[in-house]
Amino acid sequence: MSLTLTVPAIDPVEDLTVETRPKHLKEWLDDLPLTNLSDVCRTLDDEIGAMNRQKVAMETRLKLLELYRSVIFKLLPAMEEQYVATRLPQPGKNRQMAEQARQLLMELANGYKIILLDYQNARITLGKGKIAVTAAQRAMSALSRILMICYQTYAPAPAGIWFEIHQIFRFAIEQDIANETITDEESESSSNLVYKQTLLLALSNPYHLSPGEVAWIQNYLTAFGGLAQLQAFAHTGNSIGLFLAETHSDKPPKPLPQDLNEVDNRSDILLNTLELVHALHHHIARLNDGELPKNMQLPFVAKETSYRDLLKSLLKNWSAAPKRVFNRTQNISSTQVCIGLPSLHHFLGGRESGASTDLTSIQTANNQRFISSRWLVINEGAGGLALCGTFESLPQIRPGDVIGLKADEANQWNVGAVRWVKSDKADQLEIGTQLIAPKAEPARIKPSIASPAETFQAALLLPEILMLRQPETLIAPRGTFGPQRELLLELDGHTTQAIRAVKLVEQTAGYERFEFSRG
Repeated sequence: MSLTLTVPAIDPVEDLTVETRPKHLKEWLDDLPLTNLSDVCRTLDDEIGAMNRQKVAMETRLKLLELYRSVIFKLLPAMEEQYVATRLPQPGKNRQMAEQARQLLMELANGYKIILLDYQNARITLGKGKIAVTAAQRAMSALSRILMICYQTYAPAPAGIWFEIHQIFRFAIEQDIANETITDEESESSSNLVYKQTLLLALSNPYHLSPGEVAWIQNYLTAFGGLAQLQAFAHTGNSIGLFLAETHSDKPPKPLPQDLNEVDNRSDILLNTLELVHALHHHIARLNDGELPKNMQLPFVAKETSYRDLLKSLLKNWSAAPKRVFNRTQNISSTQVCIGLPSLHHFLGGRESGASTDLTSIQTANNQRFISSRWLVINEGAGGLALCGTFESLPQIRPGDVIGLKADEANQWNVGAVRWVKSDKADQLEIGTQLIAPKAEPARIKPSIASPAETFQAALLLPEILMLRQPETLIAPRGTFGPQRELLLELDGHTTQAIRAVKLVEQTAGYERFEFSRG
């Protein structure tokens, strides 16, 4: 196959200011001041961009890029601290840092892509195979890291990025270099491994993840992503754990379709996750039994419930695709939205948008002003809505937040949860919501054994649904639930009763929902 990659045009006029001597570049990089992160990123971007537009022998270009890459990957953790969103929208400087990181990685990828094109067009490649091995792995690694930043900032993937990742992997396969390993930071890697890790991260439902979870998954894949297997298409009666990579497309992987006529067996590749899923199941079981994470090559944070919950969601996403019971339908309408548990608690109490509420009795030091806003409904299904909003000042939001939904002309607020978030523009958000309950009663809650200074927190009482045999549940802030924990529940602003937490139904970044017993 002939590689089709987007790279900068070579300047016909030589630029003598561009450093093309590896020894001198290393000295310059060693002396580069790293105090101002934004400035150093801009400088590196300019230098790599200028080199990418000069004619340089591919052996020399590879040495130069490896020096630049070493510095960039040392800077990325500090950059990540600034752009990983706790909630959207990001402040301007955080958004700018994410854009700088993406641009820097794109210039780095461009350099390695130029090497691949030069290698492809070279008349003599004997003895230069290691150059192609390194360039292919490095180009895919940089493009994969760009996708990771998109997931971390809930931004859409750049057009063409999946096409190039697929192209480079197919090139590595055809050159018989896909499985050749090279050192990548502190471990060994290959084009095959990077490709599998990139596919698996895309299949983790990344726009549904809470901030920080993308990095947890990437770390897990660094250790265990190699357990997944890539294979040529073959007819199978069981599609569990099989996903399709359409290598001629600009698309991420997807579950193997039931209609196999959609598969191009000349170019499409299957990702088999069964061995990885088996290991994942084993890790969850051992963590639940109290085994130390370090005994399984897992990070210390694996002791946390949130990490185990993430592993459970990966088990679902990497085993088989969730089936939608009802199809979504295109819809053009709008709905009122309020975001966050305190906000929905406020409106369920019958208060107006913009009203100031004294919440000192429910763990707030200052008066808060709660706002509901109108969002456009862009898709609707039996279980939830996809919404789009454009605002001068965007609301703070993240996956896992409680959300209130009230249709036009309706009198009652529905209770929902934010499942995914995307933000392509500074003034626009798209969110996916899931309906939890058609109604709720505002409540307040606190531990029955607490310090005198501890105050009630906002909570929601969801009614029993007899038809579904679903008992009444409470939605409360994270950290409220504990098995058999005794709590005080206040309703109507007056009646207080003792309850006992019984069963955790759901835990997200924004709330816990649990069953309880009274008395």
